[in-house]
Amino acid sequence: MNSLETLETMLAIAQEEGIQVRSEWLAGVRGGLVRVGDRAILFVDEALSVPEQLEQVRCALGVLDWSQTPGALQMAECLGSG
Repeated sequence: MNSLETLETMLAIAQEEGIQVRSEWLAGVRGGLVRVGDRAILFVDEALSVPEQLEQVRCALGVLDWSQTPGALQMAECLGSG
């Protein structure tokens, strides 16, 4: 998979697992995963290039345990490919 495909796959898996994905121009504010109450929201900075967005998403989603999710194998592939 290329960077864009990997990014899109990771975001789709995250959404399937209930993580709200928001792509925004963050004006230099770091994006990432936040919790608001019981909701998880992933902010992706649209000002970044695709490889930079991919790194941002990998860092944010890489701390979560995906092992018991339907997308576990695909997510592991995405997190491990560089």
